[in-house]
Amino acid sequence: MRIGGPRALRAMNDRASLQALALRGPMSRTELADEIGVSRPAAAELLRRLEQAQLVRPDGHQEHGGPGPNARLWRVNENRGHAVGVDVTTTSIDLAIVDLTGATVFETTLTGTTDDPIADLRRAVLEGAATLDLQVSELSCAVVGISGSIDPATGLLAHAEHMPQWLGFDVPARLSEALGIPVTVENDVNLVVVDEFMHGCARGRDDVLLLWMDQGVAAAIIVGGRVHRGARGAAGEIDAAPIGPDGVILGRLVDSVGVLALASASGVTATEASAAVRAATTAEDDGTDASTAAARFLTELAARIAQTLVIPVSLLDPQLVVLAGDIGVAGGDRLAGLVTTSLHGLVDNRPEVTPATGRADAVRHGAVDAAVRQMQEEIFG
Repeated sequence: MRIGGPRALRAMNDRASLQALALRGPMSRTELADEIGVSRPAAAELLRRLEQAQLVRPDGHQEHGGPGPNARLWRVNENRGHAVGVDVTTTSIDLAIVDLTGATVFETTLTGTTDDPIADLRRAVLEGAATLDLQVSELSCAVVGISGSIDPATGLLAHAEHMPQWLGFDVPARLSEALGIPVTVENDVNLVVVDEFMHGCARGRDDVLLLWMDQGVAAAIIVGGRVHRGARGAAGEIDAAPIGPDGVILGRLVDSVGVLALASASGVTATEASAAVRAATTAEDDGTDASTAAARFLTELAARIAQTLVIPVSLLDPQLVVLAGDIGVAGGDRLAGLVTTSLHGLVDNRPEVTPATGRADAVRHGAVDAAVRQMQEEIFG
């Protein structure tokens, strides 16, 4: 059965070329031909076609030091498209505008936002567009990360009582109307796992479970290389789930309040949960009361984390479990090792457990990655 003619083949080759150039950077015609598996004349023709469409541009010449002319280099025309990635919290808006290659060309952080966060976000986007000499309508799309889950049917934000200004309306629709461009709203922890998947400890893994432990507790899931959101966008919203016959709230076991209380009860003194975990992981095992308290605290914390993970790990069978948020990052390899031991004693499927990379601005970076993928799908397609 015929599934495509010359026009479809050209489109496939054009798309493959643009993706290769966006991923690898400038390449010669010969390098591009080898990369996507076409002849050099075919590569020359598609580059001519893409330059005519203003999707690629020359980028100097390749220095080879031998006789003969240097090969011309080509790159994606980075100015052909721009997109926006945003991290929205209760107190701030962290925003970046990127070009078609994903390079950041504008960034700003607004703190102490007003009673109208959508107006604040619009002002930030307008400022960025003006700085780049662009109209807002020239931006391809925006991805906004927010704490909570968006129902794909209604656009309503749920599991977000701490963000009352964002409740009770179709958030993506209102943002799209305010900005004048397509807006996707994504759970912030989902964007953290995207950042780890693209740039951090989860690279090369297709099935990943990320446990976020901070002021709240949540999970993010990658199945088959894609974020799993669930039927109503609420996959991973485990913070308020009751466990055990006493109805203990899962999130209270490993959130910042619960972990700090556990540290105090174990004899580890600190003013913040992440500081308690970090101090315990760096304490020397010298037989003193302090080292004994640190070991006791970490062992109990690891057991709590393993108990939190046992059901999702049994259901999902991930290759990798990532301990994220301030608590997971503070625990480092030592806490991850203790969780590994405890978890592997509870389940037969034994995933690797690792601390998150903990990259600064991970939510915004994840939003940028998602926005770039959307923009490239639109423009390269």
